[in-house]
Amino acid sequence: MVGEKMMRNEEVEKVVREEVWRRAALSLYATRTEDKRKARGGKKGEIHYRGLYDTVSEVDWDFTRFLINGYSVVPDEVYPRFHRFIDIDARKYLLLNDDSKPREGSAVVELRDRLQAIVDATEDGLKVERHGRVWHVYVPGENWYVTVSRPNAKSWRVRVPLEGFWVESEFPKVLVNTPSDVLRSLQKGWLLTDVTPPHGRISDVHFSTTQSWQLPATLASFPGEVRLGVTAGILGSTRLSIQWQARVDGYEEELGWASELIGEVKRAEFRQLVERCKELNGDSVALTTAFLGDGELEFFLKLRVLFFKVGHEDIYLPAESAIANARLAVERASEYVRFVSLVTKCPKIKHFLFVGYGLPQKRGKKDGQRNNPFYAEVAGAQLHLVYISTRNHVYARIAVEAVPSGWVEEARAQGWDVRVVRMGGREYYQVTHASLMEHACHDEALRITLLAFTKYKAERYPKAQSLVERLEKLGTED
Repeated sequence: MVGEKMMRNEEVEKVVREEVWRRAALSLYATRTEDKRKARGGKKGEIHYRGLYDTVSEVDWDFTRFLINGYSVVPDEVYPRFHRFIDIDARKYLLLNDDSKPREGSAVVELRDRLQAIVDATEDGLKVERHGRVWHVYVPGENWYVTVSRPNAKSWRVRVPLEGFWVESEFPKVLVNTPSDVLRSLQKGWLLTDVTPPHGRISDVHFSTTQSWQLPATLASFPGEVRLGVTAGILGSTRLSIQWQARVDGYEEELGWASELIGEVKRAEFRQLVERCKELNGDSVALTTAFLGDGELEFFLKLRVLFFKVGHEDIYLPAESAIANARLAVERASEYVRFVSLVTKCPKIKHFLFVGYGLPQKRGKKDGQRNNPFYAEVAGAQLHLVYISTRNHVYARIAVEAVPSGWVEEARAQGWDVRVVRMGGREYYQVTHASLMEHACHDEALRITLLAFTKYKAERYPKAQSLVERLEKLGTED
């Protein structure tokens, strides 16, 4: 029995060793390696491994975009300091020179050298030790080790630590017109998710992130003296990411109330925030930054629902309360929402606005095409309306992966005719034309939506006028 266990451990250690070596090689050398799996929101065969060069280039572009978009959002008297922080301080140890090579002495060079050391060792030269739920992988001749964890059965997370290249700077107060109580609510949402408050011997606010947009989005809520560092390279299943860490001084007394928000206490308070907002008596502004921190986005882009991840638990706000809270939050924290949505182009804030106001998601359009902002509500979900001119029919569709568990059963129980169709390599749930017309007979809101949609389509397709007339007739019947 003991021998079998040792053999299993040796097999696992071999897999860990090989995985670390493979990902180090990919991160160091690969730029565009095709993968046969399906990307979230993409097509099969279009996942690409992003190596070191692509990673740094993308961060470079992110920061350039922050500066360009900041012209229209950041107040004139603040912009020079905002520009310095992003363009000089944040880039100081990361970005590429004009010759497209990492600046010597930078965090990128250290990461490149450490990846090369792993590759040179080959998988047989790497020593693996298990420590609880993680593995430490030691590189011969080096005084650092790689940490490997396995979030689930299909993925690995490899963290290559860096000594840390830190810069001391100031993130200016870009929210000059935001009241102090609104700023405190913005801070609360971050403190309940990605930001750790001052506690014990730690006197600063701090957070780590691998997403460039989160640096200005978070620091806008905690302006002040900042120590910013590049602390690791994270080798994921399909890409390399740069891990940043920020530490903000000066909030020890102001955020003393948050010193207990650690671990389960934080998660319990997070749940209470969502539950209070569900009952329409919670802090909607804090909900905004909580969604930016731990909101679930991947599969719910077309639903006016807000999903959150609290530890291993998924919780959500249904459409009615999500819409009310999003609108109130945008009204109270308009300066912050404008900053995050325009400067960072963060997809989470775009979805937050969609939840509140039903704004259509941006999609690439051919010349002469216009966005179609029409959605029909079916069993609590927002389905995109489409018109097929050859049949003169209207359908309502939503991607299969975009609906929560149990939606199809609920829709069919309410009498909707829901079918599965395949379009462009993706599967959709589609409500039939006949079913839409049948429900429009007794659902005034749906009838008004369909009428507006068919009038819109009749401008280009004259035959759709017959649908307009039919829906107008429905509105006059008892």
